[in-house]
Amino acid sequence: MTKGISRDLHGKALDIFRGLARSYDRVVDYATLYQDRYWKNWVAGNLGIGHRSLALDIGCGTLLLEERIGERGWTFVGLDLTEEMVKLGGAKELQNVDALVTADAERLPFSEGAFDAVVSCYVPKYVDVTRLAAELGRVCKPGATAVLYDFALPRGRFSPFLRLYILGGLRVIGYILRIGRRVEATTFTNLPEIINHTDWDRRISGAMDANGFDAAGVRSMTCGVVYGYFGRKRPGT
Repeated sequence: MTKGISRDLHGKALDIFRGLARSYDRVVDYATLYQDRYWKNWVAGNLGIGHRSLALDIGCGTLLLEERIGERGWTFVGLDLTEEMVKLGGAKELQNVDALVTADAERLPFSEGAFDAVVSCYVPKYVDVTRLAAELGRVCKPGATAVLYDFALPRGRFSPFLRLYILGGLRVIGYILRIGRRVEATTFTNLPEIINHTDWDRRISGAMDANGFDAAGVRSMTCGVVYGYFGRKRPGT
């Protein structure tokens, strides 16, 4: 393990998203059965109205969140590990995006207290949650909002069915795509193992609390296939 993200997960994340970039917008809908639109609306609702506020989007991808949020007074700085994603996002020329950066979520290239909010979709399962929380605490102003969501291993009443889809169904889709030599095959092949071994949803509240955030809690969405965290940085931290 390196400090922060493991080399293994770092490499898998690059493999998944480098090949996925051009079809990302479509694949997100298909892989989540169109639930990603609901999850992004949840992020937008927790951000509220920005009043010329600056938000950092970690793992911005092709800027689907910024398209969803539209003109709500927020200006975004997008950050992604994959250069191809950043290029495609920039080509959309969205008016609410101020800058795009290629960088690691655990080593944010920004000064202390630079942002009024931070959002992130699908990043926590790839990173060291402790390191991510420390970086969020560093770059967020007191009173800043943090809204994150990602896949986790389902728990609760519907977990057997959801685990079957994640651990079995996604692998089958990956196998079929691999036969067809589609670049998306890497995504569907690797995701089940990554989701099966992540515990980010159980650790995020404690890690964020240790770095100055009061949590509104970790929320189960879509019967537990995805978890969302919403918190606010305490004044004076």
